[in-house]
Amino acid sequence: MRTKTSTAGNNGFTLLELIIVMVIAGLASAVVIFSIGRIRDSTVFNQEARRIYQTLKRAREIAVIERTDVTVKIDEEAGRYGIERSDGKTLVSRTLPRGTGITGKDIVFFPKGDSSGGVIKLQNEKGQGYAIEVSQVLGRPEIRRL
Repeated sequence: MRTKTSTAGNNGFTLLELIIVMVIAGLASAVVIFSIGRIRDSTVFNQEARRIYQTLKRAREIAVIERTDVTVKIDEEAGRYGIERSDGKTLVSRTLPRGTGITGKDIVFFPKGDSSGGVIKLQNEKGQGYAIEVSQVLGRPEIRRL
């Protein structure tokens, strides 16, 4: 005995169905790529704020260990910051990533651990910002999001 099998539904996908699936996959990948780019920019900005914070901590440590005045120099126009000893020797110099601005005055750390105090503000083109405040009495930096 022979049985007849149905051939309905065994033809595979139509061209229209394949095109729709490809368009949906393309849109989904575009959204993912756009999101990754935004997350990357935010991560770079957050890392830079932490680097400035660590630079301030390091400058204080150098001042105490070497028993000399150490200055954290801020160049707002060039978007640079760095550590300089009292003899004029530059120990650290960094340029900020494009689209990131810095404002603030130079902060001097003294051998006893205290400092001239001050606030350094970091802001990106999307309006995100950090303020890093250095205590005048203790010379310790504190970072907060604006």
